[in-house]
Amino acid sequence: MGLPNRRCPNCGDTDQDFRPLDDAERAYALTRTQVSRADLGTYRRCAREGCVRVQSYFNWRSGFDLPDSFRPTGC
Repeated sequence: MGLPNRRCPNCGDTDQDFRPLDDAERAYALTRTQVSRADLGTYRRCAREGCVRVQSYFNWRSGFDLPDSFRPTGC
């Protein structure tokens, strides 16, 4: 079974794979959202190279962009 595939507004509203947040992304998301620590587990990051979109697994509108410091070098 692969990664969940969801709509990503940053990638031209196309369906993209979304992966679980790593520790640094979770820590930033806690400062960015009004979501409880327990509900943060429903948030995923777009797995497309260079994309910094984080959104709820259940609601693509409930999301935000990570700062550029989370973008891989060269993207």
